[in-house]
Amino acid sequence: INSDKVERERRKNNVVIMKVPESVAPTAGQRRADDFKFCHEKLLIDKRDIDKVWRAGKKDDTNTEYCRPLIVQLVDEECVDYWTDGGKGYLTDSGHWINRDLCRADRTANFLVRAERRKRMADKKIVQ
Repeated sequence: INSDKVERERRKNNVVIMKVPESVAPTAGQRRADDFKFCHEKLLIDKRDIDKVWRAGKKDDTNTEYCRPLIVQLVDEECVDYWTDGGKGYLTDSGHWINRDLCRADRTANFLVRAERRKRMADKKIVQ
C-alpha cells in the first residue's frame, strides 16, 4: 500500500497520450524533440506546461503499426486536470486520447468499477 502512495505521487503530474505516431529520427534525443514538438503543435499544449516527454516501453522496429504511449510530465496537477478533463480522459480533435498516468492498483480499480457499472446497466436493461 505504501508503494502505491509513492507511485501515485511520482505519477501525479503525468498524462499518457495514446496513438501518437512514432518519430523516425535516428537518435533518442531527436525523437524526444519530435514528441515535444507534436505535443506543442498538434495538441496545442503550451511549452511552459510541459516538463518532460518520453515513450513507455522499448521501440519495436518490427511492428510499424504499433505506437508506444507517450508520457508527458506537466508542471503541476492543475495542468493535468485541464488536459484530462478533470481526470475523465480527453479525446482530442485529432483522435488522440489524453489520460492520467495511473499506477497498476488504480488502473485495476478503475477497470473493476467500469465492469461493475456495465453489469448494473445490463441488469437494468433486462429488468425493463
